[in-house]
Amino acid sequence: MPQKTKIIFILVFISVGVIMLGVYLYNVKNKINTDGSKTSLAQKFNPFGTSSKNTDIKPTTTTETENNTTNTEVKAGNLSNFTKITDFAVAGASFFEDTRPLPPKEAVEEVAIVGIKKATKTPAKAEPTSEIVPSIRYVEKATGHVYQMYLDTRIIGKISNSTIPGVYETLFDGKASSIIYRYPSSDNKSITSFLASLGGKSSNFLSNDILDISLSPDKSSFFSIIKNTKGVTGVTKSFDETKTNQVFTSSFSEWLSQWVTTQNVFLTTKPSYMAEGSVYSLNIKNGIISKIFGGIPGLTTLSNNDGTTILYGASLNTGPELNIFNIKDHTSADLDTYGLPEKCVWSIDNINVYCAVPNTIIGTQYPDSWYQGLVSFDDKFIKINTATKEITTLANSSSEIPVDGIKLFLSKAENKLFFLNKKDYSLWSLDL
Repeated sequence: MPQKTKIIFILVFISVGVIMLGVYLYNVKNKINTDGSKTSLAQKFNPFGTSSKNTDIKPTTTTETENNTTNTEVKAGNLSNFTKITDFAVAGASFFEDTRPLPPKEAVEEVAIVGIKKATKTPAKAEPTSEIVPSIRYVEKATGHVYQMYLDTRIIGKISNSTIPGVYETLFDGKASSIIYRYPSSDNKSITSFLASLGGKSSNFLSNDILDISLSPDKSSFFSIIKNTKGVTGVTKSFDETKTNQVFTSSFSEWLSQWVTTQNVFLTTKPSYMAEGSVYSLNIKNGIISKIFGGIPGLTTLSNNDGTTILYGASLNTGPELNIFNIKDHTSADLDTYGLPEKCVWSIDNINVYCAVPNTIIGTQYPDSWYQGLVSFDDKFIKINTATKEITTLANSSSEIPVDGIKLFLSKAENKLFFLNKKDYSLWSLDL
């Protein structure tokens, strides 16, 4: 064999060997799992950092109505049940029924005909000049500007351009005419709470260091937990009055509240997977506190509207599990699905609950990792009958634009479900 040919053969052999070695090393470094995902070599040996454990949602008895489209953008006129309402982050939103003026009717001119006797008319009933329209109002996080959308026409208008930059949270009264704005103080050491009324009415600052606020069932008043040197105090206040009424004191300050019935506020200890939580009932008429249940790791709660059943989440070694607790019978039942109560809303019938639940559970440190933004969910939306434990899948966002639903609320007719997407705090709706 000529010397030149030998050299070419050796070079080709070495090149092929180098390529094969590179492919082998790449596959070792980025091992392909049986489910198609990749786990780096560092992640396999490192017990910290991102978790490689993916636990699929528990099997449930469902009536599948999922949208199987693969569109990457929800557009008007398509078959999607999801509608993106805002392109900006929203601090809070609320459903209400607005009074909208009706356009004046065109006058009809009467023409007299000669020789024909004019008939006497019965006085007609006064024509209505306005109509009741289902609507929503919402506040932009960056500016504090208030917007409104009529649900029948989907026309959106800005109804307040008073600027409050960096609003973290807002709460509306029942008429959506008064708003509590919550945002960091100028020194970033506490929370400022400002109560304002639309239409140029009175406005005022609330107490400093309000740690938590919840609305009364009719949204005419609110309950606040206020930090002080000895712990916290709990006060109630009407949106229309300046007077406050102290109903609660505690040396323990880590509370989350829900004003459930006219007389009772439920208080749940702030959750962590590392601590067992409890929920208590506070009678705001006499100040008596009674324990409902406890000893649940990572406990978060959401009571139904009459205070008879509590939807609660428990942090297990496989993820956050949804359960219900019957207060009268003092019994608990597993709903056989993963999720968090703060991603749910109760129906007015106090039996059914609508939830945004994750398609996939990553890791086990809930709700901490989700609160801290270390984990984001791609949700499907379900309806749970808490009496029969039947679960119906309504839609799956992972088929379109994955969303992590929070701050859920329903229209009065319960034909629309509204929510914020925790990924960017945009406002969405889902047709039910």
